[in-house]
Amino acid sequence: MIKFFRKIRQKTLTENKFGKYLTYAIGEIILVVIGILIALSINNWNQNSTRNKLELEALINLKEDFDFNLSELRRIDSVNTRNIKSCLIILNHTGKRYREDFIVEKYLSDAAGSPDYAAKNGFLNDLVSSGNLGLIKNNTLRNLLSSWPTLLDELTLRELASEKSDFALIDFIMKNGSWLKVDEVIGFNNSLNIKLPKSGFDIDNKQMLKLPEFENRIENQIIFFNIVKDRYKECMDLNKEIIQLLDSEIKAKK
Repeated sequence: MIKFFRKIRQKTLTENKFGKYLTYAIGEIILVVIGILIALSINNWNQNSTRNKLELEALINLKEDFDFNLSELRRIDSVNTRNIKSCLIILNHTGKRYREDFIVEKYLSDAAGSPDYAAKNGFLNDLVSSGNLGLIKNNTLRNLLSSWPTLLDELTLRELASEKSDFALIDFIMKNGSWLKVDEVIGFNNSLNIKLPKSGFDIDNKQMLKLPEFENRIENQIIFFNIVKDRYKECMDLNKEIIQLLDSEIKAKK
């Protein structure tokens, strides 16, 4: 087509027909511009197609991670709830509520057992570190994903405080009770390759129920467990919101 215009241009120039030459010159320019625009459109389409494909892949990977995160949060929250219940049961047998038939060993392990939440954030971390979080076009979803690590950091701080309280309770029990008797009652030996012997001391863990310090430490555990539980709820709420948006975006792009 361009060769055709060149031949016409040469003919008009030789025939001294400047007006026709100008018309054909303009036509040639328009044709070149149209060709460039078409090439740019095709290139943009290819780039958008590639970007959409990468975004869908990112959304699917994030959905897999956050499905796991929500499932793990629910499991950990269930453990935390069980720990609170065990502490409450212990408190209902302290001081004047002491009962000789109460088996405190059943609940001591829970009372000093703060769970640790480990989120699966590998793909999100890769997106952030590589500067590719912008692949996610939905601004709301992108902002929620950005807020997730911050909330996890806050949760970790609460868990560390709760674990510190665990250690204080464990230390108290080591000085005033017998962990061997606790392990015997809860069947801890069954999970070991060796069988632990019974305690060589005549220590009755129930006697701790009569100590005000023990009651205070158990009550302290409930406070820390409950603070962490509030954080678990915040994490689950955010996680659910993220999953809902991920589902919506994946459905729209398939």
